[in-house]
Amino acid sequence: MNSYSNSIDAICAAYDSLSDTEKRVADFIIQNSDDVAKFSVREIATQSKTSSATVSRFVRHIGYESFSELRLAIATDQSNSNSSDDDGVTEISLDNIEASINYILDNKIQELTGTAEQLNSSRVKKVIDLIVESDEILFAAVGNSIPVCSSLAFKLGQIGLRANCPTTTESMILASLSLRRDDLLFVVSSSGYSHRLETIVDNAEDSGTPIIFVTTNPASMLAKRADVVLTAVTRDQLLTGPQFSTHVAEDFIVETLFMFILASRKYAREHARMEQKSLGRDKETTPTFS
Repeated sequence: MNSYSNSIDAICAAYDSLSDTEKRVADFIIQNSDDVAKFSVREIATQSKTSSATVSRFVRHIGYESFSELRLAIATDQSNSNSSDDDGVTEISLDNIEASINYILDNKIQELTGTAEQLNSSRVKKVIDLIVESDEILFAAVGNSIPVCSSLAFKLGQIGLRANCPTTTESMILASLSLRRDDLLFVVSSSGYSHRLETIVDNAEDSGTPIIFVTTNPASMLAKRADVVLTAVTRDQLLTGPQFSTHVAEDFIVETLFMFILASRKYAREHARMEQKSLGRDKETTPTFS
C-alpha cells in the first residue's frame, strides 16, 4: 500500500515514472474521478484505449494491491471530500471564474495537507540537524525548481549559514566537484529524474557528502540514493498538466524547515538584524529592531 492518504495524490506522485500507456489510464482516472468507482477494469481499459493488463500494472505501480482497492480508495476520497464547489467543477475556465478559483484553492489546500502528512518528524529533525551542522550547503535543481532553492539559500544566509545556490545547473555541477564530507547537498526535483542532477549526486557520493532530496516522486532512483527524502504532494496534473510544476508543496517544505531552524538556532535573529542593518542604507530606510 502506498503512503498517500489520497488516491489522486498517489497517482500524481507516480505520474512521471509511468509508461505512456499507463499515463493514459492515469489521465482518464484523474479526469473522471467522480465516476471511476462505478467502472470495472475492462471499462477503464476501454475508456482509456489501453488493456486490462495495463490497468492492472498501473494500479500496482501507484502502490495498490488491486483495482478494487484503488476503486474503494477513490470512492472514500469522494465521500470525504468537502470538494471544490457546488457545481462540481473539475477544470479551470474563464466561463466560471469564481468556481475555478475555488477549484484551484481546494486542490492547493489538499496539496499542503498531504505534504504536511508526509513530513515525518524524525526525518524533519534529521534534515534540520544536517543543515545546521554542515560547513556549507550546496543547492541543486533544474528548471523552475531553482527558485525554490534560491529562496531557502538566501534565508539561510540571512541567519548565518553558508548556503550556495548557483544560478545554473552547469554551475551547480562545477560546485559539486568541490563538495566535502562536512558539506551538504540539498536537491529539489519534482520528478526525481535528471541526468544533470545525477552527475551532481554522483559527485556528492564520491565526496561522502550527505544528500537531502525534496521530491514528489520518492520512488525515483535519485531519491533512493539520498540520505533523507522529504516528499511533496502535488496536484499539478489536475491543474496544469505534467509540464508545468507550481512548486507550492516544495515551497511549503522549505519554508517549514526554515521556520524550525530560525526557532532553534542560537543567534539566528542576531544575524538577521545584522543583515537588515547592512541593507538599511541601500533600501533607504532606517533599520528598526524589535
